[in-house]
Amino acid sequence: MQNQNNQKMKDKFYQYIQQLQDTITSKLEAIDGVAKFQEDLWERAEGGGGRTRVIENGAVFEKGGVNISAV
Repeated sequence: MQNQNNQKMKDKFYQYIQQLQDTITSKLEAIDGVAKFQEDLWERAEGGGGRTRVIENGAVFEKGGVNISAV
């Protein structure tokens, strides 16, 4: 039961972090006005993974990233 509760909490927290990344990247795209983030989803063989988002060659941002991972 404890493991199920821990997994639910972990999943809920990761969903929150994903939403936060979505908010941050959309706001930065709006500020830049030109460039859009490119996304790379990745997984680890040992378990876990993440999302890497990179913006480049914009009106405001030369290059930047907003990345998340769960390992």
